[in-house]
Amino acid sequence: MINAAEERRVAFITRLFLARNRYRFAMDDQFKPLGITDATWRTLFYLEQTGDGVLQKDLARVMGIESPGLVRLLDTLEAKDLLVRKPAVNDRRGKTVHLTPQATALLAELHLSAAQVRDQLLENISDTEIQTCITVLDKILDAADRGTQS
Repeated sequence: MINAAEERRVAFITRLFLARNRYRFAMDDQFKPLGITDATWRTLFYLEQTGDGVLQKDLARVMGIESPGLVRLLDTLEAKDLLVRKPAVNDRRGKTVHLTPQATALLAELHLSAAQVRDQLLENISDTEIQTCITVLDKILDAADRGTQS
């Protein structure tokens, strides 16, 4: 039998997963008219954040996915002329990933749409509550990073 503290921890993690999934569903609904799926918009966002010319293997690590899964996503985005892959300069086996001008224009639209979803989901949450959540989530991320480095 679990105690009250353990029950709260389970409830917290459960809600964390539920919130993540509902956020992704809301974003999917918002982006569907643009022909963008959950996996592809997340890839574009991560690629934008990591910077132009990131190695595929580094992008996979940042996204927390395996390289074969990323390759399929990159194939899809490349077929839509949203990115190009080039041989890496210092790694004969590696490839770098670059956003195209079409992707940059699409990302501007995606950011506007994402802001609408965020505003809707966070409208009843104060800045103080958001900062508290950021602090808690940073602690979870730090603990997870320490756990994967062991």
